[in-house]
Amino acid sequence: MQPEIEQSLVVEFDELFSLGDRLREVADNLRARLMAAGLTEPLQTDVFDRELEVRGTQHERLLIRLDSYRLEISGAPPAMQTQAAAAIILDEAGAFRLTSVELGLSLTVKVRKGAGMNLVAQAFPQVDVVPGDPMLDRCFSMTWDWGTATTGYSFHASDTEDRELLLSFKAREGYMTIPELEGGTWVSQQAQRYEALVGRFFDQLGWKP
Repeated sequence: MQPEIEQSLVVEFDELFSLGDRLREVADNLRARLMAAGLTEPLQTDVFDRELEVRGTQHERLLIRLDSYRLEISGAPPAMQTQAAAAIILDEAGAFRLTSVELGLSLTVKVRKGAGMNLVAQAFPQVDVVPGDPMLDRCFSMTWDWGTATTGYSFHASDTEDRELLLSFKAREGYMTIPELEGGTWVSQQAQRYEALVGRFFDQLGWKP
């Protein structure tokens, strides 16, 4: 499963009032530091008034956004160590207090014809379709939300026409230090939790991808 999982990471921190004046310098240094850390993805950098955007040129969904109070990494390929990249970016930006960290993981499964997944078929057995009327894709979705004292979780499953299944997961921690984020233990724990949830979902559905 791991090679197909797409990652995202959102980190909020105490506002950096001087970041807007340093964005060009930060952008130049970031590209060099990320490449030195082993990121092989060619990067394209755009600097705006108050925001820095870094895009991947091979993985076109890869997008890094940085402003004075928020870092967002989205569309990251499975091999990318998002927590290590985030630590480099936060260090270069001068962030010193993280107020929240949210990890997102998602998996899209293309359903083979005749594979037997029929969530949509069961959810819409009585829908009347008038011949000749345009018909939109039918989608059946479910979301589970829960939490602990410091962490909130959300697991979402969405099935479109019994042909494509999206399974996404978010874990949001209320406080974390940059060394804790960089160490990767928390990220690894959430990835294991997500894979276990996906496996349990398939087991309860009685369906094999």
